Amino acid sequence: MFQTNLQYRYPALFLSLFIVLVISGCSKKDSPAAPDPCIGVSYDVQYFKTESIGTSNNGSITINYPVGDTITYKLNNGSYQAAPIFNNLAPGDYVVTVKNQKGCTDTAQISILNYGPKYALVKQIIVGYCGPCHRNGGNEGGKNFDTDASIVASWDRIKARAVDANPSQMPQAPNAPLTNPDKQKIVDWVNAGHRQSD
Repeated sequence: MFQTNLQYRYPALFLSLFIVLVISGCSKKDSPAAPDPCIGVSYDVQYFKTESIGTSNNGSITINYPVGDTITYKLNNGSYQAAPIFNNLAPGDYVVTVKNQKGCTDTAQISILNYGPKYALVKQIIVGYCGPCHRNGGNEGGKNFDTDASIVASWDRIKARAVDANPSQMPQAPNAPLTNPDKQKIVDWVNAGHRQSD
């Protein structure tokens, strides 16, 4: 009875309420958003680097994975390029960004160190001859040479074993002994001060 009286006494108000109720009951359904093509996309960016030697800006970074004609690469805030190689790098910290054709990106932080020319030669000898006994987690005789600091700290042991064969020759067969030119590289580094910067 009350509703009917309202309906007849205030028809415009009743009609307005009816329209509001009808409109609020109906709503436009938004179309679902397209799925993000980058969800679940991540790369384990793998790379090879060479350190900068001496006073030249001659370090380099080469991305080994991901690679392909749909991947581009940029160094720090530079432009994207197709080649996965960056040359002529000064010592310092870099961010390499990889991007696929859908715009998905991932990054790797890479440091280029500054090696002295004599140390660079010794590091090359150690990398070539001392694994797996003393590299990649090897700790034969309590010595591991995975880091530059460990090589520099063991300069006297390196010379004693690899050059002087004291108390025995290192490296052992099949790489023993080092060639005379390689032994001389160690001697030159030791005599220069046996630092990473020498």
